Amino acid sequence: MKIFNMTQTGAQRPALILGWLLAPLFLLLMLLSGRALAQTVPVALNLPATVTGDINAGATRLDIPFALSGADSLSFDLIVPVDGAVLTLVDPNGDVVLGAGDPRLSFHPGSERTPALPGGVFVAEAIAAPADGTWTLRLTFPAAPGPTVALGTIMARSRYQAGIAIERTTLLAGEDVSVGMVVLDNGAPITGLSPSIAIGSGQPGAAQTGYDDGKTPDGRAGDGVYSVDYTFATPGLYDILGTVTIPTPKGPVLRTAASQVNVVAPQLSARGIRLETIGGVNACVATLRATVDVDVLKASRYASLMRLVAPNGKSIDARSAKDMGVGPGTLVANFSAADIKAKLGVDGPYTLAQVDALDVGGSEIALAYRKREAGAFSTTLANLCADAIELKPQLTVTPVLQDGYIASFNASFPVTVRNAGFYQISYKVIGRNGDIGLVNASRSLSAGVNNVSMNWAYDGFQGVDGPYRAISLLVVGGGSSARLGDIGASQAYERWQFVPKKAGDLDNDGVVGAGDVAIINQYRGLRALVPGDRRDLNRDGLIDIRDARAAQTMR
Repeated sequence: MKIFNMTQTGAQRPALILGWLLAPLFLLLMLLSGRALAQTVPVALNLPATVTGDINAGATRLDIPFALSGADSLSFDLIVPVDGAVLTLVDPNGDVVLGAGDPRLSFHPGSERTPALPGGVFVAEAIAAPADGTWTLRLTFPAAPGPTVALGTIMARSRYQAGIAIERTTLLAGEDVSVGMVVLDNGAPITGLSPSIAIGSGQPGAAQTGYDDGKTPDGRAGDGVYSVDYTFATPGLYDILGTVTIPTPKGPVLRTAASQVNVVAPQLSARGIRLETIGGVNACVATLRATVDVDVLKASRYASLMRLVAPNGKSIDARSAKDMGVGPGTLVANFSAADIKAKLGVDGPYTLAQVDALDVGGSEIALAYRKREAGAFSTTLANLCADAIELKPQLTVTPVLQDGYIASFNASFPVTVRNAGFYQISYKVIGRNGDIGLVNASRSLSAGVNNVSMNWAYDGFQGVDGPYRAISLLVVGGGSSARLGDIGASQAYERWQFVPKKAGDLDNDGVVGAGDVAIINQYRGLRALVPGDRRDLNRDGLIDIRDARAAQTMR
């Protein structure tokens, strides 16, 4: 669920000092009306609130009231375009909280600017735990030379935050959507609450209780998102209002959050959805086909996505695009048996969980149609058609030993064919740092699963470390072919473990010489590999000076 409107997040206080530094703003303030009026402004939590107060010509005092509730801290900036002003902050009890000389209150005079400006800016640091009620910014100053306006920004912060969570700000008429209220304590979810969420178009709707239980429509339990289900039946602007009472050590705190979404008419109107099972040879299921019959209300190019979901949560997406004129049209998705077996791998039912259509023919992409839980196909893997040739990456590699060394490998893997007959099989064997060889063979395969075995006996193993991997498998026969990029790999055998062509010849140059002695010295102190190790010439299980000496005698 995407949060698009957190009405009470920890927004940063705007740097009004920068605004005050602009001379045009002061000129505007000086030209405004001189009416002596400052209304009480309710300050929302975690959002900046703007306050103003008119200063008449000849006035010497201005009170700017504002209301707080449930704040943990209070700070403000106040532009006063009158020279000689003194500011005090008065709490709801009438007591002065900030005044002249308080280190928490600073003043930035306009006379220090070029050109010089009248008055200046008061900036207050955060005041902890401000009381609920009406506070007053009280200004006194010499008689104002002309009408002007004081302008400020107040930031009241709270650790308790609330917001509206919804997937998108633009929805389609008829969409059934999860709407949530997020409730946080310093960014952490608050659980165990019962917020109310009211949704309406033109007038307040009936309030529903939101739940954070992980059940539909709530996405996940315990994440602080309390959700309700709502169907936006007709086009128009819808207001969403959430209200919640949060118990705190200081008593209950009330939080509200609001948002608005625009609901538009869909460009495609569905007349029905058809789910069909397309048969193949031998009465198997070759394809699952979903067809959405629509009335096209706007001629355009439409791109569609349909998602098939298995009971194990895996899914397949089918995408397509087509031009459609006004009138009847169709959106079609085909899910092949091969894809279902390879990507889902479990029996059905397979749910058509999502149908989306986008209008992509204009300057902007727009959602034209959406449907969730559009139906289900009930079938099993056994009923799905098999390809003429099916390959799986299931390689088994077993070493063949000779005199304690590896002489070759027996390798096998499954090949499933629909029709019995002779098939040509080829693939490549590679090591960690080089190629080993090519495998080409002809095999008589029975209809069904065949375990194809081959022996790998290559001189290339003498100079290439493992693991040894079989790649680029190609099977051809019966008028069909199939490819598999990677069949699998052996364990991490090393080149030293293979039957020596010549005892002591470790560098494979055909003779025993200084290079072979150098290789033994390079690995001195290591235990010999099992099975076999050509470096361990005396076969005592350790590569050491005695093996080097033995190589010297073989030169």
